[in-house]
Amino acid sequence: MSDEKISSALGIRPMSEIDEDEKQVPVVTKATEEEKALPAVVSEQDDENLEDIEAVRKNVADVIETGKDAMLEMLEIAKQSEQPRAFEVVSTLMKTLLDANKDYADISTKKKFAKEEVNGPKEAAQTNTVNNNLILSTSDLLKMLKDANTDKNDGVIDG
Repeated sequence: MSDEKISSALGIRPMSEIDEDEKQVPVVTKATEEEKALPAVVSEQDDENLEDIEAVRKNVADVIETGKDAMLEMLEIAKQSEQPRAFEVVSTLMKTLLDANKDYADISTKKKFAKEEVNGPKEAAQTNTVNNNLILSTSDLLKMLKDANTDKNDGVIDG
C-alpha cells in the first residue's frame, strides 16, 4: 500500500506533503526535582481559597470571643435569678461555643492542608519507615523467653 492510500483511508495528509520541520518530534527533557516539587499552576483561585479560609477562621474566632462574654453575662443572670431555664440557656450556649471551637480547629487544619497543597509537600514532612524482621525458630524463641524469665527471678527470694 502506498502512503496516499493509507492517508486517504485515515483522513490525514500523506507523509510526502509534510515538511521536514513538521516531521521532527520535539525533544522532551526530564523535570528537575525542584520543578517536580512545584505545583503545575498556582492560580488566583488557590489564593482566594486561602483568603476565604482565613476570613472564616477570623469570623469564628470573633464569634468565640463574643460568645465567651455572652456566656459570662448569662451565667451571672442565671446565678442571680436561680431559675432552671436560665441555667439551661447557659448550658446551651456552652455547647454552642464548644462546637464553634471544634469548627475553629477544623478550619485551622483545612488551612494547613490548603497551604501544603499550594506550596507542595515539605521534605521534612516525609518520613521513612524501617521494618526490622527477626527470624527465629520456635526453640530459639523459647530459649530467649526462658533466659528472660530466669533473669527476672534472680533477685526474688522464695520463702
